[in-house]
Amino acid sequence: MREIQRALPTLLSGKLDPDCGLGLTVGLTSAQAEGDAVRARGRVRAELYRCKNRETERETRGAHLWTQVVDVEALVSGGLSGECVGFELRDLSLDPRGVTGGLGTFFGITERVRRAIVTQGNAALRAAPVCPEMPEGLALLSPDFTSGRAVEIGEGGMGAALSGSVASDAERLVALMGLWQDKGALPAAGEGNSVPPAGTVAFRFEDSLKALDPPLSYGLDLRLKAVSPTRIAATAGLDLRDVQRRLPDMAKGAVLVDDCRARVEVQDFEFLAHAENLVALARLDARSYTCARTGDSSWQRGALERAEEVDVRAEISASVADNCLIFHLVDLARDPPLPVIAEGRQGARSEAARTLFIDAVDHLLQDRPLCPELPPELRVLDPQFRSGAPMEMGSGGVGFGLEGSVDLSATTIIAMLQVLQERGVLPPRP
Repeated sequence: MREIQRALPTLLSGKLDPDCGLGLTVGLTSAQAEGDAVRARGRVRAELYRCKNRETERETRGAHLWTQVVDVEALVSGGLSGECVGFELRDLSLDPRGVTGGLGTFFGITERVRRAIVTQGNAALRAAPVCPEMPEGLALLSPDFTSGRAVEIGEGGMGAALSGSVASDAERLVALMGLWQDKGALPAAGEGNSVPPAGTVAFRFEDSLKALDPPLSYGLDLRLKAVSPTRIAATAGLDLRDVQRRLPDMAKGAVLVDDCRARVEVQDFEFLAHAENLVALARLDARSYTCARTGDSSWQRGALERAEEVDVRAEISASVADNCLIFHLVDLARDPPLPVIAEGRQGARSEAARTLFIDAVDHLLQDRPLCPELPPELRVLDPQFRSGAPMEMGSGGVGFGLEGSVDLSATTIIAMLQVLQERGVLPPRP
């Protein structure tokens, strides 16, 4: 309140007419904080007049009778009044000047001036409380101040210390995130997403699977909805269509086995979504050779015995652990279904190729879980995803839905406010 302090002498100076017989000209020269109060200094010029028809409708000021100059020192205390800081004249010291001042004290004029200053001063202070307004980014927390007092800031600087509480329910926090999103402080919702209903906020993030070389991009659509005062439901849709588009080229030509007796290579690979099912389709080039021993621990590949294309179909499932998706290949079968070869080396080779493929891809997937990361301003919410299921995005696009929640606490809200403060969205620390 140091800006108010600098302007206070001007604001409280001027002419006052407490009654028909007394006129005051107040001139404050300084206002300085002292502990929990403010000390103001200045002078008052008091003019005493004859008053005709006092306390009637025809009351008028008459002839001038007396002039007295008084040095004033006032102690003003501050406290909370409703949601505002109010001030009150706590102590007043008057020092009349010269002989006329002494006579004025003798005849009771000084005391009359004192009463007028106390009455008029307190009325002026009550009419000008300081009511702090929260910035829009914090006003939704509905701060409720329950106590306050004047304090000294720096060397004689005037301030006020207020204490109270804010509302921290889930619905209010979701509304705040929507407000900060509108101001550009939080990511926007994805294109084409419907406008979220009241009490819900949606975001779109882009990230990549950095464990792959080159990394594959994916999108994350996150929705947060207040479901109770202390809980926010979190639903996320992982958009894996870029992974779906680029993975076949990365998988093509991958060699699953290459030894003396066999070579199995991936010719084609794709995976797609249909409703709540994810399906992986692959075509393998499986070749078997004769193999002759050339030494105690050496072998030499011989002639090609058989070349076969093996079509593989597998459903992809996933589990959620520690906020990560871990994928698995299950339900291995021929695609399209062919008569089962119960006997012979051909059936064994085909079955071995399919088993090799499923084991290799399953191992690859499990070693590379997908762990979505939120930006720092939302990471402090620490959403916990506990379940999920495949989902189709668009026509055949691969996606995955996650469901979880955010458990609110005062620490969570303060951490989020601190991150936004560091980014300049909220006012800086004092």
